[in-house]
Amino acid sequence: MTAGPAAIYWNPANTVAGGNYTVGATFNQTKASTHPEAYGVFLSGENLEAPNQSYLYFVVRQDGKYLINHRADDATVHKIVDWTAHDAVKAMDANGRASNKLEVVVGTTDLSFRVNGTEVKSIPRSTIDGGGPHSGTRGIAGIRVNHNLDVHIDGFALTK
Repeated sequence: MTAGPAAIYWNPANTVAGGNYTVGATFNQTKASTHPEAYGVFLSGENLEAPNQSYLYFVVRQDGKYLINHRADDATVHKIVDWTAHDAVKAMDANGRASNKLEVVVGTTDLSFRVNGTEVKSIPRSTIDGGGPHSGTRGIAGIRVNHNLDVHIDGFALTK
């Protein structure tokens, strides 16, 4: 995928009605962007074609940092974890390449955010399932790619 503007990509068939599941994919950045831009997965997607879209996203960027946010609508983003460096996130090499496998494991009590098989953050499921007009771990799962990135995405899966 060579992205111009930032976008999310999804298939309505990748919808979860509840329960425990994992969403993930491997992202191979093929060249450096002019400044750190993010790519990753999202879950809990609702109203994705509308101004009041909502989804929880987990992304990494070429400087070895990750971010977890909840987008509640066009104007509201809830910071869950701001940009944080972690050894599990592979920063780009001298050729501008990086490969990172991202997964969100939605368990009975916690959400585990993993990069390359290592948990970088765990949060209580109640943080997401706690109420409000756009909350919960049910909904559509997909891919998020920010501005001007060239990434190969492999193995996207939503598994119960």
